[in-house]
Amino acid sequence: MERPTMKQVELLNGHLRFPALLAGDGEPVILLHGFPDTWENWAVQMNLLADAGYTAVAPALRGYAPGCQPGGGNYSLSAAVEDLLVFANQLGGRVHLIGHDWGAVVGYLACARYPDSFCSFSALAIPPLKRLPQALLKVPEQARLSAYMSFFQLPLAPETWLSRNDLQGVETLWRRWSPGWEPGLALENAKHTLREPGVLPAALSWYRHMPRLWRREQREARGWLAGNIQVPTQVLMGENDGCMSPRLLDHAVNHKDFPAGLWLERIEGTGHFLHLERPETVGERLVAHLKRGECSSV
Repeated sequence: MERPTMKQVELLNGHLRFPALLAGDGEPVILLHGFPDTWENWAVQMNLLADAGYTAVAPALRGYAPGCQPGGGNYSLSAAVEDLLVFANQLGGRVHLIGHDWGAVVGYLACARYPDSFCSFSALAIPPLKRLPQALLKVPEQARLSAYMSFFQLPLAPETWLSRNDLQGVETLWRRWSPGWEPGLALENAKHTLREPGVLPAALSWYRHMPRLWRREQREARGWLAGNIQVPTQVLMGENDGCMSPRLLDHAVNHKDFPAGLWLERIEGTGHFLHLERPETVGERLVAHLKRGECSSV
């Protein structure tokens, strides 16, 4: 069977222009990347989804390209959810959703707030968020794994550390978070994106917005998590994840929070970038979950 053509496209939200990849023809699937990564690293999964009969669309997150860096510097999670809802409407109004890292965080929030917009949701490397604060108290090693988040609150120092010696700090994070795996081209793709003007400070701004609890949009996003997620949800985590401990699943999961169904799996021999380490294995799980969503039947 002939491989579907991968296209470079743009998605728009007002004056912001988000570069994206598109492949396939069928029910739409949006794939959201995380940090420090790039939308281009979804290509393998996109081809698998296209082969299975779906239209796969992978956009840049807000700030990850010069054209989608907001002038006011709004990198709040509610703004990212708004971007996603605009993309979903541009693709017909109801979509499947796959998110990794920050993309998964945005996905949880969007599915909690706008369940009618999503047919299914797959979260990679991030456990359910509603009960995560309590889970953190029971998994003490996560404080050590998450220490980089506090460092990222500092001015200038994180940019300096990450960018020195041709983004050696970015490579350090990749190797720490997915130990024993050689990232090769995937890491080079991420570095290429993060070298673009303004992208590294924008990516760090996602972290720097987290503590701003006094801002309305941050309070609003946190409030969305109080409810249940009425979207069929799959959570995949790597057994060797050096960023988010897979032990969090033991304490962050309550199936009652997911009335439409929750499917969990730890992927053996993988770390934080599980979809890049074991693309075929993860791709099979993603396609199987898309079939549970039955977008076209609604």
